[in-house]
Amino acid sequence: MAASRLPRHLRIGLIVLTVGSAIALGLFVDVIGRVQEMVREKDPETSNPFTPAAAPLYEQNDPPMPVKLFFPSVKEDVVLSSEEQTIFRSAGLTNRARQILQKLLDGPKTPTLYPSVPKDTKLQEVFVDDTGMAYVDFSSTISANHPGGMLSEQATVYSIVNSLVYNLPEIRQVKILVGGAEKETLAGHCLLLPLAMDLSITDVAPREQVNNAD
Repeated sequence: MAASRLPRHLRIGLIVLTVGSAIALGLFVDVIGRVQEMVREKDPETSNPFTPAAAPLYEQNDPPMPVKLFFPSVKEDVVLSSEEQTIFRSAGLTNRARQILQKLLDGPKTPTLYPSVPKDTKLQEVFVDDTGMAYVDFSSTISANHPGGMLSEQATVYSIVNSLVYNLPEIRQVKILVGGAEKETLAGHCLLLPLAMDLSITDVAPREQVNNAD
């Protein structure tokens, strides 16, 4: 009864206010829904919770394989010293190469040796062609975060080259790529040409000298 006594213009105003509130509430709910949808689209774990894991680099029954890894040394007469580590003799050559390179990225275990690759560098791709050329692609961090200097760059490059060629005879030369592309130098000094193993800057004798000594 009280509502019917309200002036006509007030009743119209209440109706308009009620309708406007309902529309505003609907728009608000719609905006919240859109925002939640955008968040779900940007969250990879929500949008794709079944991302497959990377394939293993070796099988459980693959035998262990001793390798020599080359790292910068405190010794004054050599650039690189060797460290004995172990990988697994997986069937695929590139998987064995990846294991060696991952060991290099993890760094040495010997206190007198130093990491050869800048921290946070990622191994992106490895490919070995029919001529024995290994193409190794690292993230751009290997170049952007490198301290530079001729000896430092040489240590990084030949740590990679020597560790691959010495342990994997199928690989004869190594071409280092940065961020999926060719670069002239690593950080301004050492040329990133296809390179063969160079043990003259290490404390490891060439295999021919070892065989002759026996």
